[in-house]
Amino acid sequence: MRKLFLIVVFFCLFIIAAGFAAFNMQAVTVSFYFFSLSLPIAVWLLIAVIIGLAAGAILIYFSSLKLRLDNHRLRHKLNVAEEELNSLRILPVKDGH
Repeated sequence: MRKLFLIVVFFCLFIIAAGFAAFNMQAVTVSFYFFSLSLPIAVWLLIAVIIGLAAGAILIYFSSLKLRLDNHRLRHKLNVAEEELNSLRILPVKDGH
């Protein structure tokens, strides 16, 4: 059911985007330092979305990299603690009486 819902949502978004692109074919000129480009508004919007998605993916990758490194460090500490606990379990119990 969830897949069907996602398919319907993405289909609706595709139809809206196609309509936006069809009705906004006017060329917009963007000047950079050394050159200028003239492309339709929909293409500029698509470029902006792709750049935003790439920037977000890079940020998520680096934030998850920190979490993965922390996870590795904590697993190592856990293994050391478990090894110490297992070595203490082997020792005989000394009674103080």
